[in-house]
Amino acid sequence: MDEQVQLDWERCVAFHGHVCPGLAIGFQAAQIALKVLHALEGEPYNPKSGFVSIVQNDACGVDAVQTLLSSTFGKGNLMFKDHGKQVFSFIRRQDGRGVRVALKYGAMDNERHQALRPKMMDNTATPAESEEFYKLHGEISMHLVEAPPEEHFVWREITFDLPNGPKLNPTVECAFCGEGVMEQRASVRDGRIACPECVEQYESRVLVLNK
Repeated sequence: MDEQVQLDWERCVAFHGHVCPGLAIGFQAAQIALKVLHALEGEPYNPKSGFVSIVQNDACGVDAVQTLLSSTFGKGNLMFKDHGKQVFSFIRRQDGRGVRVALKYGAMDNERHQALRPKMMDNTATPAESEEFYKLHGEISMHLVEAPPEEHFVWREITFDLPNGPKLNPTVECAFCGEGVMEQRASVRDGRIACPECVEQYESRVLVLNK
């Protein structure tokens, strides 16, 4: 493994807390993005502009994206779409050009690893099975990190219309809990402003009463 790649991988593991295939997926996706976006023709990449990362899952791989591309919710350059897919889009802010990276279906298939997973999830694995599972876990992870990216991923260049920048939305008071909530996230309940949390609690109570 290239020395810089090794250092990048170690940074991701340190941030995430452990080695796993999910982290390796995000790591490789980010590595592909760095190579493709820096090589795009046209205006040279401007580090100050940075990347916008759009992730279609909230799994382990997103930690690698945050680590390598400095994409975070707080900076407004990490967008989450709850699609349940190992798909990542990375866009240059300066011109909207980017790359969409997707994990190939079945790329991580390992029959023994998959057979052991249910036992690990419900704590019925024997010590020997647990040891075997984590050994396979590590092997699959490192294969994802070290293998040529085209073995497990497909990608294509894209263009994307990015928002002009973060919007500063006013805060309003929830009439039920008294806490502040972004106006665009608030709704009306019984004719009064309600935050999403209070709406959810109300809807849950209605469901219970209607049983």
